[in-house]
Amino acid sequence: MKVDSMPFSKIINIDQGAREHYHVPKYQREYSWRVSHWEKLIQDIDENDIGYFMGSIICVSDAESNAPGEELIYEVIDGQQRLVTLSLLIMAIYTRLKEMEKSGIEFEDEDDKRTFQKTLDSLSEKIVKKKKDFKKGEPGGFEDSKRLCFCRVQPSSQNHNYEDYLYIISELGLISKRESPRYCGVRSIYKAFRYFQKTIPQEVESLQKFVEKINLLDFVVITVGTQADAFTLFETLNNRGLELSAIDIIKNKMLSEMEKKHEVHVDESFDYWQEIIKVLPGADDQERFFRHFYNAFRKDKTFEVKGISRAVKSKIIKIYETLIKRDTVVLFDSLREKAVIYGRFIDPSSVEDEELAARLEDMSHIGTAPAYQILLFLFSQDKRFVTPDLLPRVADLMCKYYVRRNVTDIPSTRDLDQAHMEVIDLCHEQIKKSKTLTFEFFANCLVNNSKARPASLKQFREALGGSIYSDNADMARYLLTKLDSEYHTKEYSPDLWARDEKGRFIWTVEHIFPQGENISHDWIEMIGNGNRKIAENVQEKYVHCLGNLTLSGYNSNLSDASFAKKQQLAKNRIFLGQKINIGYRNGLALNNLNFVVGGKTMNLSNASGWKENMIEARTKAISDILISLYKFPVKQLQ
Repeated sequence: MKVDSMPFSKIINIDQGAREHYHVPKYQREYSWRVSHWEKLIQDIDENDIGYFMGSIICVSDAESNAPGEELIYEVIDGQQRLVTLSLLIMAIYTRLKEMEKSGIEFEDEDDKRTFQKTLDSLSEKIVKKKKDFKKGEPGGFEDSKRLCFCRVQPSSQNHNYEDYLYIISELGLISKRESPRYCGVRSIYKAFRYFQKTIPQEVESLQKFVEKINLLDFVVITVGTQADAFTLFETLNNRGLELSAIDIIKNKMLSEMEKKHEVHVDESFDYWQEIIKVLPGADDQERFFRHFYNAFRKDKTFEVKGISRAVKSKIIKIYETLIKRDTVVLFDSLREKAVIYGRFIDPSSVEDEELAARLEDMSHIGTAPAYQILLFLFSQDKRFVTPDLLPRVADLMCKYYVRRNVTDIPSTRDLDQAHMEVIDLCHEQIKKSKTLTFEFFANCLVNNSKARPASLKQFREALGGSIYSDNADMARYLLTKLDSEYHTKEYSPDLWARDEKGRFIWTVEHIFPQGENISHDWIEMIGNGNRKIAENVQEKYVHCLGNLTLSGYNSNLSDASFAKKQQLAKNRIFLGQKINIGYRNGLALNNLNFVVGGKTMNLSNASGWKENMIEARTKAISDILISLYKFPVKQLQ
């Protein structure tokens, strides 16, 4: 076994003669990271210092079996998700830089021009290596334009991952142009690439600094000689004990200081600490609370740490070590008090005001955690300084803001913390100056702040009309649920957020025209008039659009049924322990939303069939409603 600590740039070595490539064996599972993972990766790279530790990678290599001159193919047993994601991130950066090059970017001097070209060349070599002189049949390569090419990182072939990956490389112009694999756009490989294209920095200098941070990401690479050794090692590492988190370290430091400096017995301090844990039981919630506490109150001299403008993961221990030394008692008391407030965001059922509780519940479904630092600041203000209706209205606006943000990815995740802190600072100054804070002032700060400014209604509409389910399945589900709640009747209004005893949703998103690749004869006849190719094209274009989605509580085995069968009503069926109605005629408001096709008004419950123009019309009708629901109460500057 060989163990090396090395930066990413050395793993994907582009030095002359470098022969190392990291390929995921075909038996390994498919690439499975989603938006939350991509967001976290960007944040971890962006927020932490150079040399951020990315964990271990386990590989198998039998270098002795290689013929002279052959490339070294390391089989990746553990680390696929990180390596493939970083490779896709590099591809997105390469694409952005090539676009800048084509647009005729102007450089200050020849040194800047050479640096730019060097960055481009190094990125391309981190993606694919080409050999002019080669032996046919060399393992790990593929022939392209009289060259033998090797992907520096190669994903598993499961679920067309490798095909999709090669297609992206061809789009970059690094290999010959390939046809887009069917459904490429809705699979994770391509979606990750597109996500990174939207979220990476826009300026050359920022991109080059970002590339430097990627190059210096730190890994421990463990190489063994056999698959058996790799699996044994993998199992051992995954069964090891949990390491101390930043919050564990802060807790230990705080309890120690309370005993040494303030003569408070550790058991008593631990009971105080448990008050925080009781209202914030989740480890992620605790870590986020400690970051948000600092971000929200850093303007208070009591909690300001010189030289640290924002609490990021790499700074959180330093921040709290400084604050603990300054005044442990004041800090501890403040944390306990603010944790109770923060706990209401996590558990809205503890909020007495019904309107506010409903909005906080919505926020939890939408995914608005970065906004909690704003709420923490506002909920902590003296009631003399805010209007009585401010908090419910702020929570409602945050729902509107985050629905639009999560659907469009504007502003980017990497900008949210800083943008929200700017809003907090503006509100802080307003309270100091005028001793009051109105909703109108807050709304203008949020909606028209330069960093926080959300997508326009036009951008929102475009995103609503796209393949929203494949881009963000959670948001698609939330929007469908919201639509139903706005229009449901007393006769049939089931709890669409209900879960079974295992935590699974009773009601899940249903694709009306099924999303599976094996389109049935009934659907080919209905959608494609008997032509499979037409049906496949319609499926690829529209299957994940809002107009082709509803909510259903019946078994997924029925999802490929004909439209007529899906439409039929079956009352009071027991599903996952819940009594529900099945079929598009079940009275669900979502299935009774009208849309117009050829001058005729219809809905899912009474449509005679399901066609491409119906999906388009229903998507437009749903988008119109959502645009109305999520308009801002103040004018948005463009």
